[in-house]
Amino acid sequence: MKSIFSPPEIQFSGTNARIKWINDKMKPFLKNPILIIVGLWGFYALLDGFTTYLFKLPTPGVFFAIITAVIGFLSSCLYFFWLFPSLLYSKKPLNGIVFSLCGVCLLSFLRYFLLLLVGVEAHPPLDFAVYELMRQWVFLVITFTVWGFYALIRALQEKQRTEISFDKLKIVHNKGQLSPHFTLNLIGDISAKSLKYSPELFDDINHFITILRYAYIDTEKFNPLSAEVEAILSYLHGQKLRFKDTICIQDNIDKDLLHLDGIYMPKLLLITLIENVFKHGVFQDPDYPVSIEAKMMVAHNGISVFHFSTQNKSNKGLKLAKSEFGIETVRNLLDYYFENASLRTNMSQNIYSLNLTIPYEKPNQTWPNR
Repeated sequence: MKSIFSPPEIQFSGTNARIKWINDKMKPFLKNPILIIVGLWGFYALLDGFTTYLFKLPTPGVFFAIITAVIGFLSSCLYFFWLFPSLLYSKKPLNGIVFSLCGVCLLSFLRYFLLLLVGVEAHPPLDFAVYELMRQWVFLVITFTVWGFYALIRALQEKQRTEISFDKLKIVHNKGQLSPHFTLNLIGDISAKSLKYSPELFDDINHFITILRYAYIDTEKFNPLSAEVEAILSYLHGQKLRFKDTICIQDNIDKDLLHLDGIYMPKLLLITLIENVFKHGVFQDPDYPVSIEAKMMVAHNGISVFHFSTQNKSNKGLKLAKSEFGIETVRNLLDYYFENASLRTNMSQNIYSLNLTIPYEKPNQTWPNR
């Protein structure tokens, strides 16, 4: 029996009829979120006027109501568009918080002077500040409730788009996985036949098979450091084969890493860093050869630490479309899988250098399916 404290499972997918209805009705407001604030304060003004008239409540007048509604609307805009997004999404929330608080203070002063200007009797400054603080707290709570609903609908929309993209990706993946074993076995048979004619061609084909096998690895399955290093070596072999004697690389990759089958490394993490060297750097200048180093060391506290570094001349004249899978994606992967990892980059005199260190306190520690 489920606990009463456990919420029921909810289908947040876009196929849920009620969620779809809410999504459809909210489209104009999501496209122009300022309408949400307008609707909120329009409803507040109507409700306040209706209750005041119905119950014949004492009121300071129409100007008081208009000034209060306008200042409240502007305060909600500050909370909605700057304060809450800064607190929850911004990497540097301090700027948004300071801007919002300063804006609210200015609006409170403005309200005080406007009330004096129209002849509405205001409280003494100190009492007014206390009442205004309480009023802004109410504005804050109400606006946060509305903003939370808005953020939830936006998240549901994004989830729906992600699900659709994932379904498309699964179709493409299934097409690509139609018969990987057949493909690899066929190329393996061709490779074996080539050995009697050319050992060099046999070696080239085997490196190609390594890259193919690596490409078929499911990202949700365990990918050892040894497989990542093996893919790097095959990738470099392919680049040397492609550019022949014009390529200038000094690789110092410890071959002992090929035996580390129990240490986890997210697929495509290291090979992305290698690919960036060839994508953005100069690798055919003998005066500035590309340097690639990978090794495992033991720290003073006995913890195994993986060191990876690259250094290359930057190709500043090369203009490429900005990719969504690069150094920032690698940083996100490191933040997710390796809490104590360090990735440092530096540009000095047209030389780009990258240094990555990953401490492994125990094998498989970061594998999500451990």
